[in-house]
Amino acid sequence: MNESDFNDLKSRGRKLTAAEEADLRAWLADHPDQQADWETESRLSEILGRLPDVPVPGNFTARVLQAVEREQMAAGKPQKSRAKWFFRLLVPRLAVAAVVLGVALFGYRNQEHKAAQREQLVQGVQVVAGVATLPSPEILQDFDTIRQMSSTPGADPELIALMK
Repeated sequence: MNESDFNDLKSRGRKLTAAEEADLRAWLADHPDQQADWETESRLSEILGRLPDVPVPGNFTARVLQAVEREQMAAGKPQKSRAKWFFRLLVPRLAVAAVVLGVALFGYRNQEHKAAQREQLVQGVQVVAGVATLPSPEILQDFDTIRQMSSTPGADPELIALMK
């Protein structure tokens, strides 16, 4: 017999067979420190055996299941309150922070774009300022005609004939 067999005999709470009793005596002889435990368990089993059987109510199972449900609900409430806390306090704050961050990034990008436009304008003004003389506006008088000529496909045969 080992310790697990001994614990099994203690928990059974019934009369032992002759073989089990012999094994138990041998175990207790080798382990005298377990004698007090065995005596306590055997007296308790004997006292419980003398108690009358109490009739179980018809709704016993339903009542036990309701009690288990109540315990689970009570144990689950802190988790639900954490979720409520998360959604009530943290989510709105995160949303506001995300909006503020988005607006700040948009403003930064807008300023960056305006700075690049100003830099291009300054470079353009510098190029124009560096030119000694600008052509007169009369050059642009026939611009539409010249532009239309360049849009016709192929070479002009009359012009080529005149050039020969």
